[in-house]
Amino acid sequence: MALNPKLKSTLVFCLKLVVTLVPAYFVYRNIVGAPDWDVGDLFRLFSWSGVLPFVIALLCLAVSNFTACLQWKLLLEKQGVHLKYGHLLKLYYVGLFFNNFMPGNVGGDVKKVYDIRMQGGQDSVGAGLTATFFDRLFGLFFVTLFALGMGALFFVHDDAQRAFVWPSIWIFLGFCLLFACLCSRRLGRLCSNLMAKVLPQKIHFRLDHMFNRFQYFRSFRLWVQISLLSAVTQSLRIFVHYFCGIVVGVDLSISWYFYYIPLVAIVSALPISIGGFGPRELLAQSLFAKAGVASLESVVIQLLAYFVSLLLSLFGAFVFLLGDKPEHPKVKAE
Repeated sequence: MALNPKLKSTLVFCLKLVVTLVPAYFVYRNIVGAPDWDVGDLFRLFSWSGVLPFVIALLCLAVSNFTACLQWKLLLEKQGVHLKYGHLLKLYYVGLFFNNFMPGNVGGDVKKVYDIRMQGGQDSVGAGLTATFFDRLFGLFFVTLFALGMGALFFVHDDAQRAFVWPSIWIFLGFCLLFACLCSRRLGRLCSNLMAKVLPQKIHFRLDHMFNRFQYFRSFRLWVQISLLSAVTQSLRIFVHYFCGIVVGVDLSISWYFYYIPLVAIVSALPISIGGFGPRELLAQSLFAKAGVASLESVVIQLLAYFVSLLLSLFGAFVFLLGDKPEHPKVKAE
């Protein structure tokens, strides 16, 4: 018997609330369980010397948003959806604003797909969905590459750190298999045939249409372009955490951030909690403890990085409330 949609939505929210609060409780317990813990420790983390690193973190994230939007634009244009960069940047910031308030940091992606639909008409729905989905996947794929690179260079010979290379390896291989299925005609057809046996016809038709759109990304030049843009974008976003660490007085090499933050980013991207809270902080706390960072500092770094994102996304809130005149681009796949 099918569940009532409202009841189902309530149950899903309650489950996400549990997944948020339970890890948050352990985060809190680890902090207050430290010897000589005092609430004044939180205020002593901040000083005027942390203002400059915080401003630099803001600048790093702002620049990364510009390069990320350019990558999104390239993926849309490959499918024939041509919008001005300035206009897309506004839509991108609106998506960022929604990402900060929707479960699993994916609400903004849904909003971006909807906005592309409103800008380009019904034919642009598939392009917006495909470009946004691929953009998100490729970003997570690239930070995984960073973690693997750092692991091979600095941590593979460290017995205490070597274990964290394996999750990155399996995630990397999983992404490679996924991209092969999305962009390979033969593998895509095989996956489509398998899905036809287990999925309803309507859902299968939509997924099959989406698979066909991924074929537009079979371009060496496009992969070079988005690889360069992702390298810049994801590096800058990891630097945001690094400078947030400096704000609270954490003296840690940037290599640790390139090794740990990718795993934190992947967990926070999963739609299993409210806004990524809870699992993100617990994982960061557990990982950075291996580098000698206290529980309080490791959690505050994540919260500061989120606050930086929230501040910049307020521009998206302004655009959303003000409204924006839609464009009417020509939608024709290349």
